[in-house]
Amino acid sequence: MKKIILAFALVLAATAAGAEQQTRLYEPDGRSVGTAVPLLNGSVRYFDARGNSLGTSTTTGNTTKFYDASGRPAGSTFGPPFLFDGRMRSGRRP
Repeated sequence: MKKIILAFALVLAATAAGAEQQTRLYEPDGRSVGTAVPLLNGSVRYFDARGNSLGTSTTTGNTTKFYDASGRPAGSTFGPPFLFDGRMRSGRRP
C-alpha cells in the first residue's frame, strides 16, 4: 500500500489543478495499474486497474493527506508538489 501511495504522490501536481480528466498510472513496464481522478473539491480519488476505489487524497498548502477506500487516514506527505508533466512513467529512465 505504501508503494501505491508514493506512486500517487508523484501524480498529484497533474491532478491538483482542478476538474480535469483522469490521469492513468503505469508500472515501469508500461502496464496500466490504475487512474487518478480529480474531484471538484480539490481532492483526488484513486482507482486500481479494475476500477475499484483505493482511496483519496487532499492537499492543503504543502501537506497532502491520503485516505483509504473507507475514509480512514493512510498517510501524509509534506513538501512542494512534484512537477509531473503527464508524459512521465514511474521507474522509466531516459
